[in-house]
Amino acid sequence: MPTYIPDSLINEIEELKELWKFDEAIKKVNTILFRDPNNEDALLQVTDIQYRKGEIGKATKAIDFLNAKKNNTDPLGLYIKGVLEMEKNHRMEAKKYLQQALELTKAENHEILRCYGLCEYRYGNREKGLNFLKDAFQINNTDAEVIYNLIELYILEHKYKKAKDMIRYFYKHRDKLQTIDKGMDFYDQKISLFEKFITTQHMFKK
Repeated sequence: MPTYIPDSLINEIEELKELWKFDEAIKKVNTILFRDPNNEDALLQVTDIQYRKGEIGKATKAIDFLNAKKNNTDPLGLYIKGVLEMEKNHRMEAKKYLQQALELTKAENHEILRCYGLCEYRYGNREKGLNFLKDAFQINNTDAEVIYNLIELYILEHKYKKAKDMIRYFYKHRDKLQTIDKGMDFYDQKISLFEKFITTQHMFKK
């Protein structure tokens, strides 16, 4: 029987991660793995903690173990593996795992679509990547990260009108947007910089 992780312990681990106390968070997770080395939730926590620490190799080792355990059929595990391979700039590996996660979810998970789009864009398939970001926005138009990525790509493609439209959308719906790893202050700062950049570009053209 898998070890049940109490909500109170999960909350403690999440709080430690938010405070960047990663070594303490790992110790908490290890109390679970000591009793249940195959605990999936604990392995995901190890992956996340090591990723946040910048220990990509250790994060990969944990997710590889979990994926092997599930015969590479778990979309979440494959998605995380793809993201880690992107961090290592392993283009083909990242694309392969994200594609598998995309297929298993029938392209209905906006977060997987977002990451796959960024993967395609980063490695040269710019139009295809941008289209996947648009699809992610169509599925979930309240995810601040999707909106932020779309604005960024529109600017990179010199599609300033579309970028401005998305910036207006951001401000109009700001109080209802969802955030996960980053606070709203991060997005406020980045969107403000995007606005200034677009304004500067227009000034140079005059």
